[in-house]
Formats: sequence, structure tokens, C-alpha cells
Amino acid sequence: MQVFRSIQDDDLVRSIAGATRRMVFVAPGVSAAVAKALEICLARHPVPQIMIVLDADEETCRLGYCDAPSLDALSIAATKRGIPLRQQRGIRIGLLMADDKILVWTPTPEMFEAPRRVNEPNGLLFTQDTLRRLPEALGVDPEHPEAKAEIGTETLKQEEVAKVVAAIKAAPPAPFDLSRLSRVFSSKFQFIETVLRGAELTKREMRLDSLIVNSDAPEELQPLLHTTVQPFNTDADKAVDVPVLVNGEQAFNRAGNPLTVPTTQTEIRSYWTKLTDRYIINLPGFGRIIRHSDKVKFEEGKEAFESVLKEWVKGFQELVKGDHDQRVNRVVALIEQRMQRANERQKLTRDKIEELVRKGLDNLRVIEPSVKVVYKNITVESTRDKEFLEILRKAVPEQDLDGWFQIFSAAPMVQTSPSAGR
Repeated sequence: MQVFRSIQDDDLVRSIAGATRRMVFVAPGVSAAVAKALEICLARHPVPQIMIVLDADEETCRLGYCDAPSLDALSIAATKRGIPLRQQRGIRIGLLMADDKILVWTPTPEMFEAPRRVNEPNGLLFTQDTLRRLPEALGVDPEHPEAKAEIGTETLKQEEVAKVVAAIKAAPPAPFDLSRLSRVFSSKFQFIETVLRGAELTKREMRLDSLIVNSDAPEELQPLLHTTVQPFNTDADKAVDVPVLVNGEQAFNRAGNPLTVPTTQTEIRSYWTKLTDRYIINLPGFGRIIRHSDKVKFEEGKEAFESVLKEWVKGFQELVKGDHDQRVNRVVALIEQRMQRANERQKLTRDKIEELVRKGLDNLRVIEPSVKVVYKNITVESTRDKEFLEILRKAVPEQDLDGWFQIFSAAPMVQTSPSAGR
């Protein structure tokens, strides 16, 4: 039986399921799979000895040692059965004792590392047999000098070491204290960027050859003119029946059906403005931020708005089909009128102008309406930027800035001199 091995959730779940006399679990936290296995162990015919010891604070969850919802479910299940979870702050080793079988491993902080592969041992299996085999597994058993060790079977060559050293010299890592500080930094806010796509239908522009629209301008100036036509600009007051949004949520009547009302593009845009004004804070010169605590509500409002936006765009496109010919005629008449003042070689027939206008309308790119949202974390450096802090204090109520960022105790700032922390 192998002593050194890659120990992952599947191994822990199997061992927990097999415990009949004793089950001791010690780790920084629990994953969803392990928490479920522990719940099942608590629910079935009681194992005489059960102990669960965790660190399980906010830091372990942020570092990826612990799944918060699964921890909550395990805590509730343990309380119902009168088996309190125990806490050991700062613990970073894993130990599972299932009857006489003991697994010891180094839990993976999933914020920084991927799970170990089979050929990357992160733990040991202890039984009476493996304890006897430990010297052999390490390759230091005098009774079996020819036995192949389980680990350290490859030679670390000097040329490989030289490659590592050269790579580090070429691209030095960040100072470890600063790197650790960044990893365990947490803020109540995030930067946010939003983009509405396919929403401004009445502002859509159709590009036409400058020689057509600006044929009455001096010939030497025609190439300098930017020539676009907004064919739907006169339709800005057209309204489409769409669901009503109140505080970012769809409104329903007493029968449970969505309330609808004729809505213009300006009113659709105001829905989005009200939603962003409710949850997003503008920091002039730095961008916009949102509270972590508001993200769920904002995302719900964004989804509701996006569904209404899509319905409005679909309805508007159907609505303007009815007067398509009238729209074409207006643009053609404008061009024809201006072309009267052009020289003879630039003049086009009405039929040719209409052909070009219809082609331009057909080529208007159709953009699927959507809302794109990008979140970006605030950095440690921002907490030291005087200009950023000054604008933040002006934009955010003072009570909301109390403890607006944290640096967890797992990575204290390194003192550069005995007096640095005084």
C-alpha cells in the first residue's frame, strides 16, 4: 500500500463513508463534497466518536480552503445532532482519522493553486502497515536497500537549478510580503464598467458616400465632410408596449401578470440610469465603484432591464417596418434637393439615389441588445493613494467607509526596522 499519495476530496469522502468506530476530521475548512460526506456520517447510525475541528473563518473561505455555503449546511446539521463543531484558528494542515486509518495532507488554497495530480503527492496514508513501510517508502530501509522509494526518484540536476535561477533573475517575483499582502487584501467595493449594446436604435447612423449627400459643397471640400444619416431619428417618440420596471424589478398586477405600458427609447434608457444611480458610485477621474453587498441586487436589476430592453428593441424593429418606404422617401428627397445644386456630372437619377439609400438601410448592422458588466478589484495601492481616498470620501458616506478594506492577519506587514511598528 502506497504511503505518499495525492489526497483529494474523493479520498476523504471514501474514508469518511467507511468510518464505523471513530471519525476525526481536522482541516482549515470543508469543500462541498467533504461537507456532504460529513453530514451523511452525522445522519446515519451514530459513530461512537466524532470530532470535527476547523479554522473556518472569513479568511479561509477567501483563500479557497473552505466553501462558505457548505460550512453553513454542515454547522446546521451538526447542531441538530448535538455535535458542536470545534475551531482551531490558523490551522493549515489536514488530518482525517477513520477508525485506524489516518490520512494527513496539505489542503490546497484554491485561490492560488489547482488540485494536486496523481503524481504530485500532498499527503500520507498512515496504517500499521504503512508505518512499518515508511523507511522503505523513503528509500532509507537498511533491510531493503534495493527497494524503490516512492518519492525523490528523480535527480535534481545542476542544469535544471541553473534554469530556475536564470528565470527568476530575468523576471524577479514581487517581494513576498507585498505579494502576500495583495492576496489577502479585501475591499467592500469593486470597480465596475458597464456597456449597453444595441440599445440606441434612434441614434443609429447610415453612412453614405460624401459625393452623394454633399454634392452641393465645393468639390475640394467634399472629401473632408463626414457624411452620415440617422434614418430613425424622427422615430424617437415611438412607444412600444413592454413590462414596467419598478426599482429594477418587473411589476405585476393582482392576477400575477406583468404590467405593460407604452414606452419610448428615452424611457427605456431612464430605467438603466435609475438602476445605475441606485447602486453605482462615480469617482471622477478614477471610474465607478459598487459595494460588494449591492452586487446581487444590481445583477437582478440588470437581468430584468436586459429582458425589457430586448422586448423593446424587437417591438421597435417591427414598428418601424410599417413606414419603411416613407423613411426612404424622406432621405431620398433630401439628397435629391441638395443634388440640384451640384454639377451635371455628379447628379444621379432619383431611382439611383433610392437604390443607394435602400442598400445603406439594409446594411445597417444588427446588434443583439445586451448589457455588458465588468468588475475589477480595488488594489492595495489604491488604499495609499491620497487623491483616490479624497475623492472616495467625498462620494461615499462616512459610515460606509468604516473598515472599507481589510488586510487579514495571515499576512502581516513586514517591519523593516524595530521602530517601524511603533
